[in-house]
Amino acid sequence: MAINYAVKKIRNPKNPDVDYYHGQAVKTGELTMEKLAKRINNSTTVTQSDCYAVLKSMKDHIIEALTEGQVVVIDDLGRFQVSLQGKCYPAEVLADKEFSPSSMIKGHRIVFRPEVELKKAVAMDFSLKRISSEAME
Repeated sequence: MAINYAVKKIRNPKNPDVDYYHGQAVKTGELTMEKLAKRINNSTTVTQSDCYAVLKSMKDHIIEALTEGQVVVIDDLGRFQVSLQGKCYPAEVLADKEFSPSSMIKGHRIVFRPEVELKKAVAMDFSLKRISSEAME
C-alpha cells in the first residue's frame, strides 16, 4: 500500500514573490482503538473485548507514567516522553530569589521516538502515490 501525497504551495517569508511547493502526506483514514482491537482479534485467539480492554488500560498507564515524569518504553515500538517548551533565560536571573524558572515554561508536548525496527519495517514497504492536490482541501 502506498502513502498518498499531494503537492502543496507554500510561502517563503524571505522571498514572497516566488512560489514554493512541497509534497505533503494525505491521510487515508484512521485506525481507531476499536478497529485495532478487531484486527488483533482476527489475527490471534484473544477476543476483541479483551484486546480493547488491554489497549484502554495501556493508554491509561501511559498517561499515568508520563504525568509522573517517566519515559514509557514499548519494546519493538518506541518511546514516549514529555518534553517542555519554554523560553531561555540568562544565568544571572537564577540569583534573584523571586525568579521562578517554571514561569518560563510555556507548555509541553508528548514526544514519540520509534524503535529502529519500526523505522526499518516502514521503510521496507514505503512507496508513494501522488493524488490530486485538490484532495487536500
